[in-house]
Amino acid sequence: MNGAVGVGATSLATRFAVPSGPAERVLEALDDAGLGLARARIAARLGDPDPFHVRVALTTETQPVTGTVGVALTPDAADAVLLAADVVRGTDPDPALAGLFAGRPPGPCARAVPVDDARRSWLRWQFRPTRPARVGEVQSWTAAEIGDTEVATIRCVQPLPGGAVALGSDYGLTIWKNGTFSPFPWPLGSRREARRVESMAVHRGHLHIATTQTLYVWDFAAKVTSRRHGPDEEDGFDDLNALLSAGDRLYAAYRTRFEGGVGPPDAIAMAADPTGVVYAGTRDGELHVVDGGGPIRRFADQKPRPVRHLAWAEGSLWVAALGTLHRFDGAAWSAHGPEPTALAVDPEGRLWALAEGRLHLLVAGTLQPVDVALERPWSLAAVAGGLWIGGRERAWHVRT
Repeated sequence: MNGAVGVGATSLATRFAVPSGPAERVLEALDDAGLGLARARIAARLGDPDPFHVRVALTTETQPVTGTVGVALTPDAADAVLLAADVVRGTDPDPALAGLFAGRPPGPCARAVPVDDARRSWLRWQFRPTRPARVGEVQSWTAAEIGDTEVATIRCVQPLPGGAVALGSDYGLTIWKNGTFSPFPWPLGSRREARRVESMAVHRGHLHIATTQTLYVWDFAAKVTSRRHGPDEEDGFDDLNALLSAGDRLYAAYRTRFEGGVGPPDAIAMAADPTGVVYAGTRDGELHVVDGGGPIRRFADQKPRPVRHLAWAEGSLWVAALGTLHRFDGAAWSAHGPEPTALAVDPEGRLWALAEGRLHLLVAGTLQPVDVALERPWSLAAVAGGLWIGGRERAWHVRT
């Protein structure tokens, strides 16, 4: 029997007719109808039950759902319960699940359940194939030629509005615009030894620059404001490891805390998918969904290994960790090739990487070397029509 479940102004197709009424009565009716895991999802949509109501519906399939009586379970959290229960059950996927998930963007909790099963391929994210890339002219400059200290390593590259680029090193910051390099206007009192750039992000028309001790904010004109990171538990300055602008929020990953959402301390890499879900990888190898609960995967062999870089491209989350490049497409994990030391996604949606001292491009799901001569490359950023690469005592621009 076919039917539809009302969800506000929309509806989700199912294979079953669904009664209306209080959540408890719906759960009971669906249980009698033998709808399996779908009953909890439908009940959450209709009656917004607390976790213990959903637990009643899942007692035969999985472990009890934890929660507090009277605290509503969000539809996205119900999705996660359903996926987890479906995996634990270990049988064929519930036929109602595909209909219930069809046409709705994934939420962070639902995607926090890695499903390594080809039978659930309908869960995979959709994407449009990217066009082949062509590499053209390569320009390079020494650190001294861009106005930095000659022994500087360009550790961080950030695209700026209007085609400009910020090149951050362990000694300072240089702005490239219209073919000219110029120094960043550090405010008075900024000590040179404290200008090591750790991360950058453009948010709401301002450039945010994280250095070893201070967060600087620049309006691209003359005004630069600053704020110290604050103390850590060891009587020193906290570390601001990574910045990410996604939607209307600026996410800041400190060693001791996470700002902008509910995330893990000591995250060192972040990325956002097209729906606005933000992922964070930590120094001890945990991959988290920000605002989505605990870790969704841990990378470790004999000890935890850092999640060094994250990127979203070609309908998948890419994770550089544990000696290789991991891919999560929404339904399954896979791993290919060397572990990148930098990742960047260009405006065409193509994934570029630095690995083993060379530039690589993702082709048919694997990293392929690109014939560009580099010496000790470190950082990577993609802009319209090209790539910027920072390295030890040198920077490159590669036309694509």
